[in-house]
Amino acid sequence: MIDLLPFQPKRTAPLSGGARFIRGFTRIGAAAAVLVVLIGVVTTGLLAKEIYSDNVNAFANATCVAKVARTRGTLPYYKTDLDYEAIGCPDSGIRYKSQEEVLAIAKDGPFAVERTATLVGWGLVITGPIAVGVYLAFWCIGWVFAGFTRDA
Repeated sequence: MIDLLPFQPKRTAPLSGGARFIRGFTRIGAAAAVLVVLIGVVTTGLLAKEIYSDNVNAFANATCVAKVARTRGTLPYYKTDLDYEAIGCPDSGIRYKSQEEVLAIAKDGPFAVERTATLVGWGLVITGPIAVGVYLAFWCIGWVFAGFTRDA
């Protein structure tokens, strides 16, 4: 047991120039992919919030128009569109829709959650492959540049 040598950390071989290029571009690709994911998630979230609020407003306003239609029977028109000022209901989300379309929105109920979930799903389905593509593109660039280096 006297022959034991003191602990020496394992020496690592230095990286070649090509390996440094690949490692560097892989790290850049990973950072770019994370950035793409963050941008995709934030954009999807903002769009989903906007779509959700638009659909909720459209349903609430269509419900108001449906109540007026039930009490009055007929609705006033301005040129070819419903006259929302005369009805007393806001027109957010239902502007430029016919009376039948507005009453169908009120009858069918709010589809805000379904439409928002669909948008979020598609946003993530699109963001994922783009992020993977960015990562692989940077890795390929590093691999190509590594081919031009001289290994000793």
